[in-house]
Amino acid sequence: CKHCGNSGEHPVTQADIDSSQNFPASSMHRMRIIERITTNETKVRNNLMDALAAYQPRALYALVTLINRLESILITLPENESIKRNCLIALVLYALDHGSNLWTYPSGRPRPKQLSSSPLFREFNIWMVLEKAVYKLPHLLEPVDIRYFPDFPENNNAICIFEGPLRNLVGKLNKSNSITLPEINGVVTAIPRHNQAYWTLSALWAGWIWGREALGDFKSVLLRRRYDWSWHSSALNRTFSTLKELLDSPTPILSLIPEAESGFVISSIVAGSQAQYSMKGISYRADENFAQIHWDCHRNSVEQISAPLILRNTLQDSIVQEGINYLQDRGEPVPYIILNLNSLKVLADKGGISRIQPISPADEYSRIQRLIENSLTYKHGFIRHGGGEKSLENAVLWHQEINKPRMMLADRVETAIRQLIDEREGQTIHNIDTSICQRYPGLRTPDFEFVNLCINSYCDKNSLAQNSLMLRKQDTSERRNLEIEENCLLLHELGEKLGYATSGENPVIWNNMDDISYVYYVLPSGEIGEIVFQNPYPPGKSILVIPGARSNLLLYKFRKNFHLEQIIGQGWRFLKFRHLRHLMDSPTLNKDSFDFELGLDPLTETPAQMRLL
Repeated sequence: CKHCGNSGEHPVTQADIDSSQNFPASSMHRMRIIERITTNETKVRNNLMDALAAYQPRALYALVTLINRLESILITLPENESIKRNCLIALVLYALDHGSNLWTYPSGRPRPKQLSSSPLFREFNIWMVLEKAVYKLPHLLEPVDIRYFPDFPENNNAICIFEGPLRNLVGKLNKSNSITLPEINGVVTAIPRHNQAYWTLSALWAGWIWGREALGDFKSVLLRRRYDWSWHSSALNRTFSTLKELLDSPTPILSLIPEAESGFVISSIVAGSQAQYSMKGISYRADENFAQIHWDCHRNSVEQISAPLILRNTLQDSIVQEGINYLQDRGEPVPYIILNLNSLKVLADKGGISRIQPISPADEYSRIQRLIENSLTYKHGFIRHGGGEKSLENAVLWHQEINKPRMMLADRVETAIRQLIDEREGQTIHNIDTSICQRYPGLRTPDFEFVNLCINSYCDKNSLAQNSLMLRKQDTSERRNLEIEENCLLLHELGEKLGYATSGENPVIWNNMDDISYVYYVLPSGEIGEIVFQNPYPPGKSILVIPGARSNLLLYKFRKNFHLEQIIGQGWRFLKFRHLRHLMDSPTLNKDSFDFELGLDPLTETPAQMRLL
């Protein structure tokens, strides 16, 4: 509080409760809003009443007062004051968004998708939200030249906006001989997902601010309460088909899919395929939950493929086999959505998605979803870890036939990052991430979290702070090779000191009489997959000797790879370089206390170095 200086969060008091009850639910305010949006349409009015229930009476009172005042200001502003008008409306929209009780507290869903009130939420002070918006909305970037259709920009560094749906643009072009679109060399689009809360509230806000005339066809969202992916497939297909009328052949299209989930991606691919688009590639980044699809549009395509004519078992066998091949190549379990995307790629390559209209997009969506779900099951050897009984979205999948996988993708990425930093000093984190994405494209793209962990594990702290990356001195190739030799010698010396017979260079083996007691693998990195999976010795006698800086990397790999974690859990242990030196200097160490002292410095997660720039 700028007046008394108090800050923090405090429990609700009786005074707070009494204050909130000074604003009873006012039917007058609600009816005024509804009358601005619609007249006598009963279903629309009922749905509007449900939408307004997302606002507390106190918030509703404040917003009605605010928009009444906005309306009177807009009437007095000249038409040429468009920037000022838009700024005022933007402030009010910010307040409308934050005034609802759909946002959970203290955290939860990043963006509400249903008009369901959260059981626990924060009620914002509407006026304070309005003041905050003044600082949230502006930016200091250089403005881009923006024109409005049909005023096309003359240079390439500008944007032309058509205010309306795509079908209206096509209609205007068909009706007018005087308007010609510039050549379209490519399309970049963010595919929308259905969102009842966002669409309903957008209609509510638009009608509330501008009146019912501003809604137009968008009023239809107030008539629908439920959306599903089958409906979405049909809606997207109509848009893809309309877009095709504007494009020459062939035209590349990049579709961006934020908040990706299996249903969203299947509906997008079915919609595009049935509009005769050819899918050329698909990529996905798990930690950002972001997918990209590359299409080619052939306007005069006459390709006629009816996927149901292909034997269902043939497609299922292809999905299963390519799923196994993908897991073998990656060498680690993956989230369900990645195998789902891999299955869609297989179907697209083999013509397993219908490209003719007798099968509706909605029906084709249902067929494809069932086909993939029935293929990626335990019946076909896939092992599921996590996820609900009826939900696969949060599950991680592996295959029971892959006992000794090839080198894990995580290990390959770690090697590549270390080499990139070593080959050229002074690169930024963005440069490294871009290079890794180019080296491992499509469905092999690693999480940025892991890329960042690798960089933090190997780079000097000062270079991290300046975002000009350099390897730590102890992680240069020469220094690490020397450290490996030194630690192997220390292990021989320590074993002999404790009365064991030692042998081997790396691994170093301690024998007690004729029995193997301990096997030590000395590594400069966190690339442990090949050693762990190919280890011929009992896990309970196997120890990985690593630098302490690799702890975060290994813990991340265990957390993301349940197959690796299960094998490590069979008895593998870890010994850090620093702890090995400590054991050498310990005056009380003996055979009986060795196992206890070995476990005194376990793998623990340490905070990553924060960047200043």
